[in-house]
Amino acid sequence: MAAAVTPDAAARCPKHQAPATGTCARCGGFVCDACSKWQAEQRLCGACFARLGEKPSREANVALLLSTFGLCLGVPGLFGLVLAQRELGRIRRGESSAAGEANATLARAIGVVSLVMLALGVVWALRELS
Repeated sequence: MAAAVTPDAAARCPKHQAPATGTCARCGGFVCDACSKWQAEQRLCGACFARLGEKPSREANVALLLSTFGLCLGVPGLFGLVLAQRELGRIRRGESSAAGEANATLARAIGVVSLVMLALGVVWALRELS
């Protein structure tokens, strides 16, 4: 998360007239905690957040990509599973965009399938060697 700035006493949220607790990473306007929206670990004001739209985080997208590769190659699916689980935790804590929840959930499911396929492959290989 972006560190909160320590604005002077005159810095106020234009919407609520409450003391500002930070600034928008995009436009630099003052925002209070009630107005702060988070996207990609950056604090945004409501107007900038609406302009940009809510998008899945890069981590949710990478987790989905790795999990998908894992269906064919096995090991990347494990990384996708771990990343997806981590991202879902960040979404639950409000540290990441909720728009990534569908991608992260799908990545986790595909990662589990990859893990099962990899485990079955190892079991098959061990049986063939003995």
